[in-house]
Amino acid sequence: MVVSTGRSELVLDAKCTLGEGPVWDWKKQHLFWVDIEGKILLRYDPSKGENRSWHFNEMIGAAVPMENGQLLLALESGLATFNAETETLVKHQVLKNGDPLMRFNDGKVGPDGNFWIGSMHKAFAPKAGNLYRVTKDFQTSVHISETTISNGMAWTADHRRFYYIDTPTYRVCSFDFDLGAAEISNKRTAISIPESFGGPDGMCIDADGMLWIAHWGGSCIRRWDPISGEVLEKVEVDAPHITSCCFGGENLDTLYITSARSGLTEAQLGEFPLSGGLFLYKPKVSGTPITYF
Repeated sequence: MVVSTGRSELVLDAKCTLGEGPVWDWKKQHLFWVDIEGKILLRYDPSKGENRSWHFNEMIGAAVPMENGQLLLALESGLATFNAETETLVKHQVLKNGDPLMRFNDGKVGPDGNFWIGSMHKAFAPKAGNLYRVTKDFQTSVHISETTISNGMAWTADHRRFYYIDTPTYRVCSFDFDLGAAEISNKRTAISIPESFGGPDGMCIDADGMLWIAHWGGSCIRRWDPISGEVLEKVEVDAPHITSCCFGGENLDTLYITSARSGLTEAQLGEFPLSGGLFLYKPKVSGTPITYF
């Protein structure tokens, strides 16, 4: 099968240490994302070409928009809400973490309106993490245990399937999703990824049900068919460590791509100075709007 190849362009030379978790707030028409290791929350407004950032004193594993206009943050110490306008931070004593070797990594709001968030060991100790579900009244439960680097999540448009990545497995797992009960079951492998492609990191789903997966160490995003397991398209990025992607823009037809400087040598940073930047690509498909927490 012939795979079409595209090339992304730089939006912002953000120099993030570990840029991650882009999410498009379609109500505000803003892109939010985080620099996990840099302990920074970022917001890009494409209509003005402006970027704002907020610095914290602990790592932020994920940030997702809430129905009340604030952001839910997965801080190292636990969940908090942040009002970007007043810069007010409220910690919720939910998923409290007192272990300095653990942090949160990659979270999304599912079609059930719950927040799904993974935990991981900072030194990547195997099977030290879990994938949690947090309800709107902050009740928590574990839905996948013994994960290593919890990453990409996506739900199909019919809300019947959930895709999930634990990076070192080099697999995308598919689960049956029960929207009413907000439960996952019947785990199976949807895609097996060659290690030469780079580790599967964050991902998003398009309106056709295809998965766009960021490849850490692979300098690209690939569009995969989760039914056949085939690669349909490759998007090259001027950085080796590609971390995640999401659809944004007024018509959800722009793919925003995050990257990292973390883990690169000085020689690699010299060769790829745009690492840690925010990139975009215009695919021939659009995405689906997020659900707010």
